[in-house]
Amino acid sequence: MQKSKLNKLILNHYSKSALIPILIIEIMLLFIYFAVNSYTNHKTRQSLEQEVQTVMPHLVRQQASQISDNFENIAAETNYFATEHALLLAHPELYFVPGEQPRFETAPNNTLYQTNLTEGSSLFYTRADNLTPQQIEKAIKTAALNPLYIHMVKDIPNVAAAYLNTPDDMNRLYPFIDKVYEQYPSDLNMEDYNFYYLADREHNPDRKPVWTGVYLDPAGNGWMLSCVAPVYVNESLEGVVGLDVTTSDIITNVLKLDLPWEASAFVTDDKGMILAMQPRVEELLGLKELKSHVYSSAISKEQQKPEDFNLFKSKDNAISETFREIFSSQENIHAVTIGSMPVFLIQSRIAETGWRLFIQVDQETVYSSAKKNADIARYIGYGVVAVMVIFYLVFFFILRKNAGIMANTIAKPIINLADATSHIGHEMEKESSPTALTHSGISEIDLLTDNFNAMTMELEDRNRKLVEHQVKIKMQEKEAELAYAQGMFEAASGYLHNVGNSVTALNSTLMDLDEIVKSTEQYPKVFKRLREESDPAILDRFENVLVEKTVPKLSEGIQKIFRIRETIQQTISHQQQSFKDSRQAPISVRFNISELLEEMVLEFKEKYPDIKFETQIAHNVFIKTHKIQMLNGLNNIIKNAVEAINDSGNVNVNLTELNGQVSISVMDDGCGIAPENISNVLNAGFTTKANGNGFGLHSFSIFLSANKNRLKIKSDGINLGTTVSIEIEGTTDHSG
Repeated sequence: MQKSKLNKLILNHYSKSALIPILIIEIMLLFIYFAVNSYTNHKTRQSLEQEVQTVMPHLVRQQASQISDNFENIAAETNYFATEHALLLAHPELYFVPGEQPRFETAPNNTLYQTNLTEGSSLFYTRADNLTPQQIEKAIKTAALNPLYIHMVKDIPNVAAAYLNTPDDMNRLYPFIDKVYEQYPSDLNMEDYNFYYLADREHNPDRKPVWTGVYLDPAGNGWMLSCVAPVYVNESLEGVVGLDVTTSDIITNVLKLDLPWEASAFVTDDKGMILAMQPRVEELLGLKELKSHVYSSAISKEQQKPEDFNLFKSKDNAISETFREIFSSQENIHAVTIGSMPVFLIQSRIAETGWRLFIQVDQETVYSSAKKNADIARYIGYGVVAVMVIFYLVFFFILRKNAGIMANTIAKPIINLADATSHIGHEMEKESSPTALTHSGISEIDLLTDNFNAMTMELEDRNRKLVEHQVKIKMQEKEAELAYAQGMFEAASGYLHNVGNSVTALNSTLMDLDEIVKSTEQYPKVFKRLREESDPAILDRFENVLVEKTVPKLSEGIQKIFRIRETIQQTISHQQQSFKDSRQAPISVRFNISELLEEMVLEFKEKYPDIKFETQIAHNVFIKTHKIQMLNGLNNIIKNAVEAINDSGNVNVNLTELNGQVSISVMDDGCGIAPENISNVLNAGFTTKANGNGFGLHSFSIFLSANKNRLKIKSDGINLGTTVSIEIEGTTDHSG
């Protein structure tokens, strides 16, 4: 808990009591202000959205109706255009060209083209060398409809060209194309182009005018679409007429739309192909509208608008899925996100063509007025907050100053009393009597001062007695520590002295053996000379025994002795460290041996889940001895029991107490101990484990004996388990 001084406590409490209610009221007012603004903004946005949903669908339907009427007019004129051609082709004898007659020439690419009457329509015929008189007559007679061709282009809005295409690959087109043979390929096949085959018997069984998709005009007019109609004579398809509308004209008409909220429009066919769009839509969809085309060569095959302009096949899956849902929906307005831009999309179907007119409105533009008002309201709110902050800073400063004066007046006598209490301990350490406090003139504090003076006198007397008692206990502990350390030092010194002598003698022997091995380095030379002077077979046997058997065994023995030396040195180091630890450990500590043993068994259970641990431990048994040595010793005994079990088995840990004597036993059903090894188990350096050093039980046994306690080991033989028992006498109690 955080502590506070009395004067600060009084000051803070007074400040909070005065300020918090006012601050809460002001914060609530600000919250209401911002909440009302947020609600107003929300309602305004809803109203604007409702306005979009009301106005824009009506506007889109109106514009779609106008476009449909325009296209319906073009379709009607196309149908009339086809009827006139059907009459001409059925009764050519009724038609003639007044005045100058058409003249034709054969182009270098073997195509027939018209060279005069350039104010009318041009003519193109493939395979000029194979034309029949009937085909030549058809080329001449169709020029009689030049006034109709001119009417279709000049008098009908948005029509860029009028033409007739026949199955035998003749084309008559207005406006006139000079050197038309350079525009069309010499092997032109009309049936390969959509402006012909969409009107044939297979694609148009109803024989009505139909609209093509956007394609690249072979006649050089760029990207366009056509309204085409078949020309039948006696159930025979004699040709297809068409009126062309360029995409640039459609875009121009779309751009003329005066739309609110800076909206933009685009037109698609029923398959999702964009036919025309305004620049804002280009930016939104990441496309660039195809308005014109540079013709570097003749168009030899049909070229429709790239699939990048098909919304259903957009590389952006989100755009593709969005427009598929819109096309399949019956709703005419949709709030969607294209790219990262939230927009409203309003659609209406163009009845004549089946196309769709879309108007796109940025939601940000629709909500701009609401956002502007919300920003103004928010800035006003921020200004109010700033004024309030300045006001309350000044108000809080004045209030704190006055409250501080009052708090110091109340707290000063109590602070003096607190200062006096903080020096009690220092005065007792100096063995001087504490200075008595004087009265302050405040009755309640004077009473507290009198009680404090009486308390300090009592504390001084009790402190003196406590110090005397502690000095007596320390003297007893030091005497016990000195006796224990002396016994441990004598035992360890004698042991280390004997081990050191053994290491010295062992090292001398190793040096002698090493010299013997080094002397054998000259044996091969000796045997070589003997072989040259005596029986090789005998010498070979000697060499085999001496060099290949004796020397390796000597080397192996030396290595084993070196390892023994290393083990002894490690053992000495271990014994020295153990002695060092014993010197640093507290000599006699009273602790709960029951809890210590339970915690130790719990750790082993978690570490060895395959071994079953059973315990019978008496509760709250306290002993007074060296805790670290007792902890290490018990841990080593339980660890030995676990290591004596291969994979799974049982370990029983028991603790009992009777008449002040504590008995601890650890039993396992592991590998057991051979009868001949029982007497050596507690000897220094004796071990049956591959990585053991033989000092764990030995050190613990010495520790217990030094404190007049006992350690016993019992085993009935190999694979019959082991029991280790510890008896601790006269050191227990239950007062914890």
